[in-house]
Amino acid sequence: MQLADALHIDAERALDLFYSTKVYQQLSNPKSGLQLMSDGYIQEELLEELRNAQ
Repeated sequence: MQLADALHIDAERALDLFYSTKVYQQLSNPKSGLQLMSDGYIQEELLEELRNAQ
């Protein structure tokens, strides 16, 4: 929901975006350590990735 709010999109679109990112891949990999970071940090990483993809 934080991503949907930040991008002013609906939750379904936000989930589609999230699942297609490298950040999601890193969160799925326990060795990355990203899952230990705060929600805010993860959101910033995600937004940065999406900005760079454009």
